[in-house]
Amino acid sequence: MKIKVVSTAQEINATMTHGQTVVVVDVLRATSVIVTALANGAVAVWPVLSVEEAFAKHKTFPPSNALLGGERGGVIIPGFHHGNSPFSYSRETVFGKNIVLSTTNGTRAIRNSNGADGLFLLAMLNLPYAATKLKEIENLMIVCSGTNNRFSADDALCAGMLIVELEKYTQIETDDLGLVLRNFALQAGSPAEKLSSCYHLNYLKSIGYQNDINYCLQIGTHNILPRLQTDGSVMIWKD
Repeated sequence: MKIKVVSTAQEINATMTHGQTVVVVDVLRATSVIVTALANGAVAVWPVLSVEEAFAKHKTFPPSNALLGGERGGVIIPGFHHGNSPFSYSRETVFGKNIVLSTTNGTRAIRNSNGADGLFLLAMLNLPYAATKLKEIENLMIVCSGTNNRFSADDALCAGMLIVELEKYTQIETDDLGLVLRNFALQAGSPAEKLSSCYHLNYLKSIGYQNDINYCLQIGTHNILPRLQTDGSVMIWKD
């Protein structure tokens, strides 16, 4: 398998991803939220870029069948039902509903990558399972969402962990960034220890989201792999 890693959402576009199989990573917290919501029975998650687009998309569903979720600067968007905490997307809240989601980085990475032949969403929560489903792909592009146009260590670590996990199944050839992130993943210590100086993690901690961080850094709690559909929704991939 050949792997290319892209460090931020702003570095990718639909043309670059055309014909590619892409995995988008936003550990803190968009892809963790999407994995959680779908695992808890949401019909679909609809990633959108702007607040205006989110409100317009939400109006296309019966009010009882859809929720608005998202954040700017880590906090809930005014007028939205929920922010970007995975704890807001419990089974009692999301079962049978559509989630319209707009976040600062993650949904932008998804939209910028939507020229891909196959686009999948990765968090630490579903990482081991994702590797079992992706192991036979010949060429894989991992897109790290980053934080406000900046490289972010949380997404980088998850990308490296996916490379290490895929090596259990197949021979990997990666670019230089992938090699660096693989070595990062192989360092001693838990994800929390490796990310102790991560800017984005510490920002979320400073505004009261330590429980979210603890949740999102769990490995392998959900055996699902979300995939972007042709209509723009994200659903659980059933091959």
